[in-house]
Amino acid sequence: MGAALRERRERAGLTQARLAASAGVSRAFVIDLERGRRPRAELNRVLAVVRALQVAIALVDADTRDTADILDELLGDR
Repeated sequence: MGAALRERRERAGLTQARLAASAGVSRAFVIDLERGRRPRAELNRVLAVVRALQVAIALVDADTRDTADILDELLGDR
């Protein structure tokens, strides 16, 4: 998620400081979030960053297949 947020921030032409100010969080939080250093970040702070970027988080069903099945499908071995 951090890489996706960084890509969106850069695409929007925002600095980390500007995004942090817009979201009401610290620049350090944005930096850590982008680098994946906040695995237990408070949801409300993460959502503040998401809202400031004017993007959304989508929930999707988990893929419960094992790795071998996924590789078989991708490689056309079925």
